[in-house]
Amino acid sequence: MTYYVVFEGRVPGVYEEWEDCKKHVHKFSDNCYKGYPTRHEVVAKWRKHQSNKSKMKMKTFVVLSLTIVTAVLYFILV
Repeated sequence: MTYYVVFEGRVPGVYEEWEDCKKHVHKFSDNCYKGYPTRHEVVAKWRKHQSNKSKMKMKTFVVLSLTIVTAVLYFILV
């Protein structure tokens, strides 16, 4: 049996059937999915993907916050 993980699609997540996976990636531009032989591998890849996604959100937030603080300080000091 093959398990699937949809990283980018209509509904990202883990799927046990190809037909379920296909519904979420077929005709979806920039889809990203992959099949794995064990459920353990799929869940591990999904968790790693979610963790990386959270880290990217945090980095974006920090950069945006620093940019705003810099702009505010610039206008206060100038």
